[in-house]
Amino acid sequence: MCETPRVLVVDDDTLSRTTAEALLQPMDYRLRGCASGEEALEAVEEEVPDLVLLDVLMPGMDGFEVCRRLRERLHPDYVPVILVTAMDDRRDLVQGLEVGADDFLRKPVHGAELRARVSNLLKVRAYHRLLASERDHALATVEQLRQQVLRVDRLAMLGTFAAGVSHELNNIAHVLRSALELSRPGITPPPVGGEELNPRELFTHVSNHVTELSRTLLRIARPDEGPVPEANLCRVLEEVDQMLRLTGRTRHAHVSLVLSREDCRIRGNPVHAQQVFLNLLGNAADAVTAVNGPTIEAGVQRKVDGRIEAWVKDNGPGMTQEVLARIFEPFFTTKPPGSGTGLGLPVVRQLVESWGGHLQVESQPGSGTRMVLDLPAALTP
Repeated sequence: MCETPRVLVVDDDTLSRTTAEALLQPMDYRLRGCASGEEALEAVEEEVPDLVLLDVLMPGMDGFEVCRRLRERLHPDYVPVILVTAMDDRRDLVQGLEVGADDFLRKPVHGAELRARVSNLLKVRAYHRLLASERDHALATVEQLRQQVLRVDRLAMLGTFAAGVSHELNNIAHVLRSALELSRPGITPPPVGGEELNPRELFTHVSNHVTELSRTLLRIARPDEGPVPEANLCRVLEEVDQMLRLTGRTRHAHVSLVLSREDCRIRGNPVHAQQVFLNLLGNAADAVTAVNGPTIEAGVQRKVDGRIEAWVKDNGPGMTQEVLARIFEPFFTTKPPGSGTGLGLPVVRQLVESWGGHLQVESQPGSGTRMVLDLPAALTP
């Protein structure tokens, strides 16, 4: 040990205490005596010893109780405790072990035996401290490496997300061009759901979407702990359906919405929710392009367990197991060159998992595809 070991001697009998201290004096330990269990606990609060020599039979708080409290106060630090007792009952030995004693000495104490047992347990104490020091050093090294990995991963994510932003901007650009076309004089917007499309509202959606994409890039580069907004998934799904109808992306298919009358809010950014549904509905629209009687169903429902389920289902050709195994790989796509980036579904899964949910894919060749989102609902104040 690098410093002089500290030994705490606890005994209500002055003669026994001074005798033990005298026997340990040649070992050049720093010795401190206490006449009661209460005094010993106070001494430990002031300075943690390296070993405690503790008498069992003391008035008030006996050695068993003192040992038990020492273990509670010093955990997880290991400080050896030697119980000194005149008793020879096996039950007392078992009780001592149960409260955390490391060794026992019988009275009257033999000097050589006392010094040997104290020396051996101090070596064990020194070994424990060495292991703790190496563990702390290893944990600090792991934390440094973790921070380095996070920085590298953040740069990689930034690059991947930048490509994803390009994909999303391409989607939203279709909406913008259609909104601009409908805003021209003499053009009557087509009705959607019995209501006339409002180009001004679509411009607002486009603006919000682009703004949030730029903010997301900044958050990846410089993450913060700002408050998380809430998104009403039913409203978001209606808005996305309106956008895709306006761009003509879903005009060739019959799209039906199944919306819950219950509250379906999640803790997440509404623009990110738009991003999720834009990708899922857009993929469904592409899947049913060459299908007779193309249909797409999208819905949001409150589940019995209080969670929220959202889905997008199509009657397209479905996917093989080989394709299913790769659909979440960045840049993997089954679309013709120039028609897809392969970043939509990876981004969707990342967003869903960031909300505390998970994305499940149900698809078989010839049976269409169903994308299911299982999400935790926002707690109602």
